[in-house]
Amino acid sequence: MPADLRKAHQKLDAAVERCYRKEKFKTDAERLSFLFARYQVLSKTERHI
Repeated sequence: MPADLRKAHQKLDAAVERCYRKEKFKTDAERLSFLFARYQVLSKTERHI
């Protein structure tokens, strides 16, 4: 991955972490798991509206 694209991804990851948690995610897998769990909760809520 080009260095500038990697840096952009790192900045985005940091922004996501600040939105949801005080501490950083330990791994990318932990971040994805958290985000997909949030998506599932939010998508279920929207269907019942």
